[in-house]
Amino acid sequence: MSMWSLRLKLSFPLSVLAVFAVGCSTFPEPTHEDFEYPKENVYVKNPTKKFKKIGVVRSKVNFETLDPTLDVEKLCKNYYNKSVKELLKFAKKAGGDAVMDVKSVVFFMDGKMETYERPECADDGLEAQILTRGVAIKWIEEGPESESKTE
Repeated sequence: MSMWSLRLKLSFPLSVLAVFAVGCSTFPEPTHEDFEYPKENVYVKNPTKKFKKIGVVRSKVNFETLDPTLDVEKLCKNYYNKSVKELLKFAKKAGGDAVMDVKSVVFFMDGKMETYERPECADDGLEAQILTRGVAIKWIEEGPESESKTE
């Protein structure tokens, strides 16, 4: 047996072993960014300022819940904050100034839907989802000009 064939016989199993060692490594753990609830222009109920309704805005955020050490309720609140921020972004994109009547939405297997004024997520053990909806609104200017128009 030549030296070359001996090297080839030894190097092939080593390279296969290296591929399996790298291929069997663990997956990276999911990272979750922290999101804060918007401080302005988001209302669960009606705002006190005068407004006109523009239309309904909706948001959906998916997030991983595979790690059993994670607090799913805390993650749900966190991604609710992200979803509400997206509602405000969509409201502004539609020409609004704020979003009101913010609710989380849950769909059931039988086709029924419920809304909540608090974060409610759907979780299948691998991935969770938060659905939110609200009404985009535009502020009505309160000044001498707007008062004369309404009289």
